[in-house]
Amino acid sequence: MSKKILIVYTSWYEEHISEMLKISKEILEDFDCSSAVAPGALELSALANQKILNSDFKGVLFLGIVIKGETSHYDLVTRETFRSISNLSMDKFELAFINNVICVENIGQLKTRLVKNTTNNAKALIQLINEKSS
Repeated sequence: MSKKILIVYTSWYEEHISEMLKISKEILEDFDCSSAVAPGALELSALANQKILNSDFKGVLFLGIVIKGETSHYDLVTRETFRSISNLSMDKFELAFINNVICVENIGQLKTRLVKNTTNNAKALIQLINEKSS
């Protein structure tokens, strides 16, 4: 069985994304992890879709951060990001997809959730891969 995982992450909030990548790779150390960087959350699923074509990945972990600003842009980005990842997971149902795009109102909320969410979601990817492989 292939043990390849794709980690797709955004280029925004580099310091925090780097921490998310470090946590994820430590938990997924028994897997062959490849990564790809998207310019923003809206592009995550399209990039993942292109990278998994003709590949033997077993799962995809999405890492991103969306922080609410003063406009409705936050609502659009979060809704469309989650919708596109969900649609991709239905189209490519044989693969395991875990969405660890953290949507918060401020940096304080991000700091509270970053380690716990990333740890839990990286572990959830392993569980989902194992379930889909059995």
